[in-house]
Amino acid sequence: MSILPFLNMIFLKFVGFLLSALLLLTGNAPAATGTAIEAKDPQNLKLQFSAVADVHMETNAFFRFVEFAQVLTDMGAAKQKQDALVLVGDNTMNGQPTEYIMLYGLLSRYNKAANLLVAMGNHDLNRGSYDTPTAIARHNLFLQSYTGMMNNTPFTSQVINGYTFIVLGDELPQHDTTAVISQAQLDWLAETLEESPAGKPVFIFLHQQLGHSFGGWGSVGEQSEAIREIIEGHSNVFFFNGHLHRPYEVKQIGGVTYVNLPNLIGGGVNGMGVQVEAYENKVLLRARNYLTGEWLGEVEILV
Repeated sequence: MSILPFLNMIFLKFVGFLLSALLLLTGNAPAATGTAIEAKDPQNLKLQFSAVADVHMETNAFFRFVEFAQVLTDMGAAKQKQDALVLVGDNTMNGQPTEYIMLYGLLSRYNKAANLLVAMGNHDLNRGSYDTPTAIARHNLFLQSYTGMMNNTPFTSQVINGYTFIVLGDELPQHDTTAVISQAQLDWLAETLEESPAGKPVFIFLHQQLGHSFGGWGSVGEQSEAIREIIEGHSNVFFFNGHLHRPYEVKQIGGVTYVNLPNLIGGGVNGMGVQVEAYENKVLLRARNYLTGEWLGEVEILV
C-alpha cells in the first residue's frame, strides 16, 4: 500500500472512533434488534453476503449516520460469518470527502464482513460539482484505504469462496443519472464472465438498472442491450441494481435473475436490503429490514 492511502486509512479510522463516540454520547449507540441473521441451512452454506443500495451518507443528515450504524450492527450480529458486504451505489449524497470520511468511519467501526465491494452511483459522481475522473479517483482512494486493493476504474471483480463478484460502474460524463459504460468495460465484463467457474452463480452489481429489467428513470443508456447480450450468454447470473428508490423486487428474464434493491435509508421501507445465501444447487434471496431485524420474504433460485 502506498503512503497516501495508508495515512488516509489511519486518519479515517481515528475519525471513525470519534464518530462512534458521538453516537454513544448522543444516545444513538447502535444495538442489534429483532431476530438475528441466521442462515437457513448453516451446515451446507457455501457463501453469505448482504447487498444494500442508496445509503446516501450526507454530512448534514445525522439520522443517516445513525441508521447506517444500526444496519451494520444488525449485519455484524449474524450467527454465521458474513463473507461480504456490497454497497450498490449512491453511497454518498454528493461524493464529498467529508461524506466518504463518515462512510469509512462507520464501516471501520461496525462492519464485520470479510470483504467489502462498493459500486459507484450517480450521486457519488455528482457531475454538477466536479469532473468524473476526480469522482472516480476519490471513490477508489476510499476503497483502497479500506481494503488495501488498488484500482483505477469504477469497475472491478473479486472471487470470494469460489464465487465471482463483478462490480460495474458509470464512467462517462454524459447525463446526470443515465449510466454510460465504455467498450473497454464491456469487453472486460465478457472476459471476466468467461473466466468464472462454469455453472457457478455469478453476482453482478451496477447502481443503475438495465433498460429491460425494472424500467424507470436513469437506467443504463445505449450499452444496456450490449450488457444484456453478454450476461444472457452465461448461466446462473444474478444482477443487482439500486437507484430507483422503489420496493424490493426480483425478476427472471432470459435466464438472468434481476434484483432491484430499495433505498436503504430515507423514505420507503427504511433499512431494507437482501441477504444472499449460496448452496450447492440453489441461491436464496432473503429480503430483510436491517433496522428492525425482520425477515420480509425470500426467493429460492435453483442453479
